[in-house]
Amino acid sequence: MANSQSPKTILSVICASALIATSGCASRVILVPEGEPVLLAEPVKARVFVKTKDGNLVRSQNRVTIPAGWYALPKD
Repeated sequence: MANSQSPKTILSVICASALIATSGCASRVILVPEGEPVLLAEPVKARVFVKTKDGNLVRSQNRVTIPAGWYALPKD
């Protein structure tokens, strides 16, 4: 006797595979208009500009951690 599966079982496997393949695997891209503030979702390490005593902006020598929950705003 041949080992065959019923069409209903095969259809169930195909539907389950399709559901698993599409749930959570698709990535979303959200475009933020240029110049809009954003809220950081996770900590970010970056160099930042700091003001000197003279009021000049200079780039930091080291990277600093900016915590999640902080806003990043455009300069202007």
